Amino acid sequence: MRKTIYDKLTAKYQKDLMKSLEEFVKIDSSYDPASISDTDPFGKGVSNALKFIENLAKKDKFEVTNYDNKIVEILYGKGEKNLTIMAHADVVPAGKNGWVVNPFEVTDKKGVLYGRGVADDKGPLLSCYYALKALRDNGDLGGYQIRFLVGGNEERGSLCMEHYFKTLKKKQPTLGFSPDSDFPLIFAEKGIINFEVSTKLDIPHLHSINGGVANNAVIEKCDVEMDLNLDLIKFITANYHRAEVLIHTEDDVTTLTFLGKAAHGALPELGKNAGILALEVLAKYTKNPELQKVVKLYKALDGSGFKCGGTSEEMGHNSSNVGIIKYENGVLTLSVNFRYVETCNKEKLLETIKEVNKPFKVKVLSSVPVLYYPKDHILIKTLLEAYQLETGDYTSKPLAIGGGTYAKEADNVIAFGMQFPGWESNMHSPGESTTKEYLFKGMSIYARAIIELGKILRK
Repeated sequence: MRKTIYDKLTAKYQKDLMKSLEEFVKIDSSYDPASISDTDPFGKGVSNALKFIENLAKKDKFEVTNYDNKIVEILYGKGEKNLTIMAHADVVPAGKNGWVVNPFEVTDKKGVLYGRGVADDKGPLLSCYYALKALRDNGDLGGYQIRFLVGGNEERGSLCMEHYFKTLKKKQPTLGFSPDSDFPLIFAEKGIINFEVSTKLDIPHLHSINGGVANNAVIEKCDVEMDLNLDLIKFITANYHRAEVLIHTEDDVTTLTFLGKAAHGALPELGKNAGILALEVLAKYTKNPELQKVVKLYKALDGSGFKCGGTSEEMGHNSSNVGIIKYENGVLTLSVNFRYVETCNKEKLLETIKEVNKPFKVKVLSSVPVLYYPKDHILIKTLLEAYQLETGDYTSKPLAIGGGTYAKEADNVIAFGMQFPGWESNMHSPGESTTKEYLFKGMSIYARAIIELGKILRK
C-alpha cells in the first residue's frame, strides 16, 4: 500500500494501539446471561470491556460518559453538527472448538494477529480511536463535534444504540460511519429478522439437544444426548463419516456430537450447520413428522424452505441461518437469523414465516429494515475517496452485504471497513484474524476520513 501523510501522522501511535488491543482482547466481552444484573445489563464481561474503553479515553483526556454500562460516549469539540463514529466492544462467543491459539490473547504469527475481536470489532475500534487521538493531538480538529460511541450489544440486537438514541434521545448523527464491515465501504445492507420457532417433540429416550452460540453464527457443534440405542448407532455408522458425528456412550447414555463448520450467519453457505445435520439424522431415523417438517423448513440456506426466498441485482439473495438449537423438557426451539434483500416486503415476510410454520409457535425477537444509500451520496463519495487515496486501490467497488451493522441504528451512517479486500478474517468463527499492517493502515484511512467529513461539516 502507498505511504501517505496520514501514515506518518499515526505511526507514533502504533505501539499504543497494539498494547491496548492486547489488553482489550483479554476481556471476554460476549453476552453472558448468567451475570446480567441492573448494573451489568449485558453481563459482566461486556461491562468490563466498556469500562476498559471508558478508562482509556479518560486517561487520554477526552470527555467521557458511560451510560448504564450499555454504551460509552467519547466526545471532542463543540458544534451543532457532529461526526459520529459507532463501534462495539462486545464479541460473539469464542466457542470451545476450532481455535489453535487462546482466543482471549492476541497471538502474533509473522504479523498476522489472531484472537476474538481483533477483526470484529476491537481492532477496528482501536484503529479509529487512535486515528481520532492522533488528529486531536496534532490540532487538526475543530468547528464541529466528534462523538465516538462504543456499544455493548451489537452482536445481540444493538440494544445499546436503542438506549442511546431512543431512551436517552440523543441527537442523530449529521454524518458518520461504523468501522465494522469491509473496505472500501458498504452502501447497502440486507434487512434482518431474528425469530424463534418452537414445537413440542415426543421422541422416546431423547434427553436433550444443544447446539450453537449465537443467532448470527453457523452452528459448529451440536450435542444430542439420549438413552443407549444400538440401532441408531448402527444407522449413523453406516451412513455418516466420523468427521460428521462422534459417538460416546457411558452408563447407558449416548452422546452424539455432530460436527460442522462455523461461519458468519450472514454467509451460511461458507459453513456447515451441525445443528441441522443433527436434526436431519434424527428425522431420517425416527421418521418423526415434526422433525421432518423442521428439516424441510430450515435446511435451505436462502429462506426458500419457509417460502421466503428472494433475490435482487444489487444485493444478491436472501439467507437463513439456524444459529441455536435446543431441546429440553419436551420442547424443541430453533433461533433463526433471516436476512432479506430490498425487493422483499418485511411485513409480507413476517406473515409468511408465521403462516408456513403453523402449528409451530413463532416468536419474533427483533427486526431491522434494509439499508440503502445511493452511490452518489456525500458519505459514499467522501469515504470511498478517503480509502482510495490512502490505499491506491481504485479497483474495489462499494459493497452490498448481508451483514447488519450499526449503520442501521442511526441516521446518516454507513459501514466503512475494516476488513480489506481479499482478506478472510473469520469473523464469528475460530481463528479470527487481522494483520498489523491492516490495523496501522486503518488508522491512516480513518484519520483522512475524519478530516474530509469534517470539511463538509464546517461548511
